[in-house]
Amino acid sequence: MTLSQIALLAGAGAVGTLLRVACTELAARVFGHALPWGTILVNVVGSFAFGAIVGYCRARGGPTGGFETVLLVGLLGGFTTYSTYAFHSLELCEHGRVAAAVFYVAATNALAIAAVWAGLRLFAS
Repeated sequence: MTLSQIALLAGAGAVGTLLRVACTELAARVFGHALPWGTILVNVVGSFAFGAIVGYCRARGGPTGGFETVLLVGLLGGFTTYSTYAFHSLELCEHGRVAAAVFYVAATNALAIAAVWAGLRLFAS
């Protein structure tokens, strides 16, 4: 990997991180703080984007290699929040909100899988 490729990857990661913060703050303003809605939103949007990028590239024999790495690893790697997701799941349980934790885990996983499917279907055709 060249220095310019590394810089592009790092820049994409920084953009993803900034987008993650913006989405998390927006979700908190819109939905409140009862659940980590921002994390759910970011994981679902990130999963959809992942599926859309892969679907688009597969359907068109399009960009691969460096371009996909920048988008999937850099941009979406900085954007998605599965480590935060795991932390919030545990935190809800530790605060005695087991039902909320179960809902959070189930909703995030079901919606993220559906979003990947939707992204693949939408952009692979």
